[in-house]
Amino acid sequence: MPQKDVLYKQIAIVFTGVLIVVYILYNQFTHSSLRGHYTIGVILNNIELTPADMEVVRYVIKMKVDLINRQGGINGRELRVKYLDDEGSTEVAKEVVQNTISDKNLIGYVGCWSSTRSKAISEIVGPAKVPFIGGYTLTTLFDNYPSMFSAEQGIKDVAARFDLLLKSNFKRPAFIGKANDLYSIALLDRMMALEKSDSKAKVVLEKWYPANYSFTAADYDTLSLLLAKEADFLLLSFESGISSSIVRELRKRNIQIPIFTALGDMGFVVSQADGKEAGELYDLNVVGIPGTFNLRLQEQIPTLMTEIEAGETMELQLGFSARLADSIGILAQAAKTGDADIKDIRERINNGLHKYIRGGNIYRGWFDDWYFTPDKAIAGDVLLAWKPSQLDRPILAPDQYMLVNDTTKKVPVFYMHMDMVQINRISDIEGSFYATFYLELNSTNPVSVQQIDFTNAARSETNHEYLLDIKTISRKTLAGQPTLYNYMYKVSGKFLFEPDLKKYPFDKQKFSIHFQPASAVQPFLIQPSNTALNDSIFEVKGWHYRNQYVGYDHDIIKYVSAFTDKQQTLPFYKFSYTYVLARARVDFFLKVLTPLLVILIVTYFSVYIPLHRFETLEAIQVTSLLASIALYFSAYKPEMEYATISDKIFIFTYIMITSLIGTSILQFVKRKKYDTESKVARIYQHYIFPIIIVAFTFVIIS
Repeated sequence: MPQKDVLYKQIAIVFTGVLIVVYILYNQFTHSSLRGHYTIGVILNNIELTPADMEVVRYVIKMKVDLINRQGGINGRELRVKYLDDEGSTEVAKEVVQNTISDKNLIGYVGCWSSTRSKAISEIVGPAKVPFIGGYTLTTLFDNYPSMFSAEQGIKDVAARFDLLLKSNFKRPAFIGKANDLYSIALLDRMMALEKSDSKAKVVLEKWYPANYSFTAADYDTLSLLLAKEADFLLLSFESGISSSIVRELRKRNIQIPIFTALGDMGFVVSQADGKEAGELYDLNVVGIPGTFNLRLQEQIPTLMTEIEAGETMELQLGFSARLADSIGILAQAAKTGDADIKDIRERINNGLHKYIRGGNIYRGWFDDWYFTPDKAIAGDVLLAWKPSQLDRPILAPDQYMLVNDTTKKVPVFYMHMDMVQINRISDIEGSFYATFYLELNSTNPVSVQQIDFTNAARSETNHEYLLDIKTISRKTLAGQPTLYNYMYKVSGKFLFEPDLKKYPFDKQKFSIHFQPASAVQPFLIQPSNTALNDSIFEVKGWHYRNQYVGYDHDIIKYVSAFTDKQQTLPFYKFSYTYVLARARVDFFLKVLTPLLVILIVTYFSVYIPLHRFETLEAIQVTSLLASIALYFSAYKPEMEYATISDKIFIFTYIMITSLIGTSILQFVKRKKYDTESKVARIYQHYIFPIIIVAFTFVIIS
């Protein structure tokens, strides 16, 4: 009985210690050092976002909030978010804000992707001076509210790009829009202004419908007759769902004029139609470049590439979610950059936000680099997306404009296709590989390969020139609308990559061809071909193809004139074609895993040797341990500062063999007593040990 009491006390002490460790770890990972909390309201709605959209939004925002809290939260307090549903209604938007704005812990709002609903909210948020980063374009409506900023480009930039589209292509536009929507009114005003400035231009149709209007077949027939008479362009300003229905019905009635989806998202409209059925469409402010991945976002959230299926819809969801997450991040950063002597947290955040105007500060976000224009809208390029009638997906329009050195400049778009021929001579040690590929370029402007800088190509140690061989295969001009210059190049050379070998030999590596404009003041944009058209069969030894994608990154270069002390910014795009390959495992299985299994099996059989032959038993087990150690030093292993899966397999082997050595010694020492400890050791050797080995082997093989 006394021995049992001692045993119970020992168990109680161990159990208490485990509870203390668990409590400490729980506090560590739940931000226990943060005292109190602040809240940011995220204003969304269930009209424009599907449940799948909301799942991605919540996932990305949670990652951003967790990161902020791990870095100390805001002013030593934990950051929380509160999701508010405005149901796509101005009245509901005002109600949800009114019900939360009195919360002393609430330090700001983000979201509300609508100029109309943001204007309604401003009547409450503006006078209260609550920090707000919305999704509105009509920045002039918020000039009197210093605390209100926008994650969209301002109407000045949007209108300028819209004007260029109309002036260069269309003279008889028509309008169909949502009544009382401020953004729709602003775009119609631009069309009316162009009509006054150009005697050949005329708005041939203006139709307004209530937000909840149900269109009938008679309505579509009437609209089709009116559009067929004179219109050469349609500005359609409804949310995505209604816009997709209108587009489908008009196309069925043979209305094939280009349609601009103002309030709706072109990608969604295209997805609701059967590809080419949607006809020719235009849209502004697409989330990034169609058909590409935002590389910065993918690097920040690598698990999404495996947890959620990649695709254009997913990229739109990620882009939208990342902009919301960045809005939260810049509010948190503004609390740190605001003047420390300002005690009121809302006022300090407002003070910090104003330091991002004109690029005084730049926030390096997950989606993009952030700073604000003087009208408190996010600075950036207004890209024009275009869905030609013969394509079933959006692409960049040939004419794009970017702000370079404070001057709007037309930049070319390279419609690019890369056909990989070979990837070989992959070196984990050097972080290099050799690649051969064909590069096809189409552009409305003549192109020189010297305009492209392959940034991860290896350089010569003697003259520091790129180790590339670029041969021109063909040059030709393709007649059509527009006329295209077509080039074909064969590129061979040595490229660098950054191997991640934590999972060696079960790793996947990204082999990328990075490139960018050779001159920052002569930029270009890349529009890749459809990923489904890319060849996935090319020569690569020792690796298996998994997938490929095209990515881009958008940096903002900040510099100061030494003569005027004037801060200036320069946008800079970088692009890459990335091939994801998985390492072949046959060599590892034959040279490492199989010998280790043989060693473990021999070691296991040794436990059946009688204890009176203890010297023989221990000799086999110790020899097995030494053999596994010798195998480790003879096997190939990358020299890294961290342990790979291969290293962990060897460590597992050492532990398992050592456990047999230890239990064998225990049984020998207590061979005459045959007590509980001896029985447990014997059960472990005969039954538990092989079960662990078999389970571990299946995990490795799978």
